[in-house]
Amino acid sequence: MTVRIGIIGAGVAAETHARELARIADAEVCAVWARNQQKAAAFAAAFSIAAADDNLAHFLARPEMQAVIITTPNALHLDVALAAAKAGKHLIIEKPLEVNAARAQQIVDICREHQVALFVIYQRVYSAAARQAASDIASGQLGQVFLVNIVDNQYRPPHYYARDAWRGTQQFEGGGCVITQSTHMLDLAIFLLGAVTSVYAATNTVLHQIETEDVAVAVLQFASGAVGTLSSSTAAWPGQKHLLTLSGTAGSIMINGEHDEIVFRSTRADGTTANVPHRFSLFDPQDPRDYPTSGQFHQLQDIVRQLASGEFSTDAQRALLSVRLVDAIYRSAQSGLPQPV
Repeated sequence: MTVRIGIIGAGVAAETHARELARIADAEVCAVWARNQQKAAAFAAAFSIAAADDNLAHFLARPEMQAVIITTPNALHLDVALAAAKAGKHLIIEKPLEVNAARAQQIVDICREHQVALFVIYQRVYSAAARQAASDIASGQLGQVFLVNIVDNQYRPPHYYARDAWRGTQQFEGGGCVITQSTHMLDLAIFLLGAVTSVYAATNTVLHQIETEDVAVAVLQFASGAVGTLSSSTAAWPGQKHLLTLSGTAGSIMINGEHDEIVFRSTRADGTTANVPHRFSLFDPQDPRDYPTSGQFHQLQDIVRQLASGEFSTDAQRALLSVRLVDAIYRSAQSGLPQPV
C-alpha cells in the first residue's frame, strides 16, 4: 500500500521531508502547499511533486491524500492541524508540537476526536546511539541513572534569523534556542529517563537581534529521581555537537543523536570502554541544511509503516511533555523561581 502525503510549507524542514520520503518505497508526496503559489510551484518542480497549491481548503480536499506533514512556523501548527484533522488527514508535525502546552493539547484533542494519527518529528530517538543508551538503562547496565547532562551549544549566524521574519519572535516561534533547537535534546532526555517534574532556569540574549533567547541554562528534576542540567545556545561560535551524558552507579554513556555517535561508554557489567571515536570532532554545522537526515528517514519510514498498517496512535504524549517542559523553562526564567512541569 502506498501512503500518499502532502507537505504543508516549503522551507528547510519541508525540503528534508521531501528528500527522505522519496527514498521510502511505500510513500509518495502527492502535493505541496505554501502561502505563495509561485513558491509552492517551485518547490513541487524541485522535488517532482505532482500538485502545488496556495489554497489550504482545496489542498486538504484531495481524496488521495491520507496524511500531511506540517512544517509551518511553530505558532501556525494549531490552525493548520485543526483544519487537516477535520478533513480526516493524519498529522505529521515538525517539532515542537506547538508554542505552548495549551495549544499543543488542542492538537492532541482534535486528533483523538477525529481518530487521526498524530506524529511529531523528533528523529534523534531513532539513532543507534539513542537505542544503545535506552538498552543500557533498561538492562541495568548503567545501574541507577542519577544524572543527565545536556550540552547543546550551537551557533547560528545572524542571517539565520534575518532571512525568515518569524524566527526569533515570541508570536511565531514562541521562543528561541530552547523551543526550536534544544527541544530535540529535551525530548531525547524524556525518551530515555521519563518525565521532568520541575525546572529552574535562566535565559539571555547575547548575540542576535531577536526578541527571544539565544542562551539558556536549566536544572531539571526527573520523576525517576535523576537530576539534570541543560546548556543551550545558538550564539556559541563555532558551534559544538549536541551531547547527552547519562551517569549511573554502574556505568556511563555519552551520545550524539544527531550524528548517531557514541562518544563514550563504560559499564562495570561488560568491563569494556568505548572511547572517543576515531576522527571524532566536536565541531557542528552552522546551517541546518548541513545536518545529517538519516534520523528523519528512519522516523518517516516508521510513520509510513504505521499508516500503511492502520495501527497508529492518536496522541503524542512524549511530544506534549516536551512542550510542557519548555513552558516551565520559560516560566522559571521569567520568574526567577523553580517551576513545576
